[in-house]
Amino acid sequence: MKLTKRIGNLSLRKKLIALLAAVGIGPLIFTFFLSYGELRNSVLNNQHYAANQNFTQSLTMLSSKFTHIEEISSMIMIDEDINAVFSSDPGSMAVWEQLAKFDEITEYTNILKNDSEYEDIVYYIDGRFVIAAEDAPMYRPLESIENETWAQKILSGGGESVWVLVPETDERMNARKYLTLGRILWNSDNYSEPVGLVTIRMNPDSIRQYLSASIRDQLVYLETADGELIVSNRDDKLSSMRLPSDGLQQDIFKPIELPPGDYLARSMKVGSSNLYLRSVISQQALSEDINVIRNQMLVTYLIISTLLLMVIFPVTRSITSRIFMLMNKMTQVRQGRLNTLDIEPREDEVGHLISSYNYMINSVRELMDEQFRLGQEKLGAELKALQSQINPHFLYNTLDMIVWMAQKDERRNLQEVVYSLSDYYKLILNKGEDFVTVEDELRLCLYYMEIQQKRYKGRIVYEVEVEEETLGCLLPKITLQPLVENAIVHGILENDTGYGKIKVKGRLMKDRLVLEVEDDGPGMKGNTGRRVKYQGSGYGTQNIGKRLELYFGEPNGIRFADKEKGRGTRVIIDVPIVCSK
Repeated sequence: MKLTKRIGNLSLRKKLIALLAAVGIGPLIFTFFLSYGELRNSVLNNQHYAANQNFTQSLTMLSSKFTHIEEISSMIMIDEDINAVFSSDPGSMAVWEQLAKFDEITEYTNILKNDSEYEDIVYYIDGRFVIAAEDAPMYRPLESIENETWAQKILSGGGESVWVLVPETDERMNARKYLTLGRILWNSDNYSEPVGLVTIRMNPDSIRQYLSASIRDQLVYLETADGELIVSNRDDKLSSMRLPSDGLQQDIFKPIELPPGDYLARSMKVGSSNLYLRSVISQQALSEDINVIRNQMLVTYLIISTLLLMVIFPVTRSITSRIFMLMNKMTQVRQGRLNTLDIEPREDEVGHLISSYNYMINSVRELMDEQFRLGQEKLGAELKALQSQINPHFLYNTLDMIVWMAQKDERRNLQEVVYSLSDYYKLILNKGEDFVTVEDELRLCLYYMEIQQKRYKGRIVYEVEVEEETLGCLLPKITLQPLVENAIVHGILENDTGYGKIKVKGRLMKDRLVLEVEDDGPGMKGNTGRRVKYQGSGYGTQNIGKRLELYFGEPNGIRFADKEKGRGTRVIIDVPIVCSK
């Protein structure tokens, strides 16, 4: 269950890679093991066949060679002239007669030697013959070798061909062993009495060429029935791979266990001789040859798998990259960022999905734009409604003052007030804008104070300390003037003397516009009733706070506090900086 859940939580790209890899590489792995198994069996069969064929070929050539030599020995053995001479009594023959007879035998023997591949023919005869000598090349005394082991083997052969190893010393006094075929020469008058031996000698190294191997590290060697080694193709392998001398005969290679490990062995008798051709193959050597083929196949399949993966990754990327981009865009939508996915359009399923997403985003944008437009219209209507509350409020107060001046017959002051009121409304109605700069707002306050100075006969001092950088910032129209009016009505006029000072200050703090209107009236410390009275009933400061919130999107744009030094009230406007274009 956990595995299924974990697989289900994998990304789409990983799932696609795993799927394509399973579909593409899975069959490759299956075919690799299937092909390797078939190929391994085929290679093993071919190796066994080649080894058996090679062994049979070596056996055939050796049998032919040895049979030919045995035929030569048979020709000598049945030759009547040779048997008659060797059966004669040396004491009854003159010297010249012996030399003449042996010249004929030598001539015949040399003819046989020239027609064969062996090195020498040696006769061991009665030592009384004048030609017999121990160091003679062809005729040697029988008595000199009767006690030799190899001679005993020949004599015990009963006249059959017997192959033995005969030690010899060459002209350079180097000890050597010759592979020798020996046969008994019988008395022509009594065939149960041996009169000598005939031996045909050959160098074992001349046989080595027939001991060919078809498998690496294969041992092929020739030995007698007594286990006497004659020659091998790999002398360095004899100590570990030589078979026991038990007369084993196998017509094909079969498994056999030797102390070093597992092997295949074959052993056959060479013709009718007492020689055995034996061959041993290491199973490990066979496996190494197969492993080479396996590694070659493995490298080939790995290359194919790598190429397949190099194709799988771009294919999955082409599918999933657009899905990932679409997913990122959807995440941005949850964060409130409505951005379309601008990539090359395609006609596949993912392409249609992206087109639908872009259509949805464009539709949502249009709806939001429409909603924003409607909201702006509503906001403008609310601002205008609040503005309409401010304008009559100021106008009523001013007209009341004009009526009062008319009753007092203050014509000059009345004229100046009317001019100031005219300038005030010209500035308010200029271009019909609902938002003005701080600079224009200060001019409105100045016009208003000119009117109030006429009313209160110079009892109010008006000061402005505004940084130049703030003059271009925007505010809703008629924001400062009501605060100045409150400072007069609820601040200065409540002093016992009826005199006072109003100061308007402005500065920029980081990305904020801060404006302050201060008076030196009684202030609001410890007097909750005065605080409520100073903040007004809705036509003054509350109206300003609501308009600031609608315009800047932040609550608490206006707040009240006591002056930091001395008595009085401080009204603070703190809003984001919005500059005129």
